[in-house]
Amino acid sequence: MSTDNPEDGGRTDRWQSMVMGAFHLDGALDSKEVPIDGAGAAAHAQHYLETLLEVFPSSVDPVEDFEGYAVRRMLLSLRRALEHQGGH
Repeated sequence: MSTDNPEDGGRTDRWQSMVMGAFHLDGALDSKEVPIDGAGAAAHAQHYLETLLEVFPSSVDPVEDFEGYAVRRMLLSLRRALEHQGGH
């Protein structure tokens, strides 16, 4: 799904990726893919974060795109927290 808007440097597509991924994650958590005890939920969340890190790559410049940079930093912190929780 590419809906890059050339006028905004493709930034619209990033927000759509976040929303679609959130719906996908919610769907996975509501389905039988994740047991009631929550086992596996972190793996689904981590996959969502990894996908978003591809959309918000390390090349995001905080001077030119502070919002994108802020999202990337948040994603990295959340990924680290999940890894820490899992004992990695």
